[in-house]
Amino acid sequence: MVIKMEKKKLELRMRQLELMVHYHFNQIAWLSKAMEANLVEIPGEGKNHKEYSNEALATVGDTILKSVIADKLYKEGKHVKGVITSEKSDVENNDAMYRLVNEYKVNGMRIIDFAYKDNYFYDESPDNDKVSNPQHTPYIEAIIAAVYYDSNYDTTKRWILKFLLPLLGKYK
Repeated sequence: MVIKMEKKKLELRMRQLELMVHYHFNQIAWLSKAMEANLVEIPGEGKNHKEYSNEALATVGDTILKSVIADKLYKEGKHVKGVITSEKSDVENNDAMYRLVNEYKVNGMRIIDFAYKDNYFYDESPDNDKVSNPQHTPYIEAIIAAVYYDSNYDTTKRWILKFLLPLLGKYK
């Protein structure tokens, strides 16, 4: 039997995370969806017919991030496809995302500590049931999509340029 997390506890932790990522959510449920790491059955699709519940959000967020970075580079005068592709890859690579999620700390908490499954957060989980992939984590991209669905593209773009890109640059 799976025990679901207490709604108040989940909202409190997500409100802490929103302070950490410098974006106030109108609908905190979007951030909660971004940080959920339960496996869901996908008949005929995904790795072993399963994927994490936040991976669809991560796909949307990844696309938005790439768009914002490409636009920024183009406006900076980089008009060669190879240059844009190379510089974009330097910033939004999986290693930088993984390091950001695991190393960026505010008040001793990391972004990964807010990832959760059923009834516990990452920092409370048994060692054999961690909610992170050692090669890549979808959380940053999922948070980008959560900001987008909570607001709009322009707000998301400003948030990425002002907050996220400087951090990704630090961890690349």
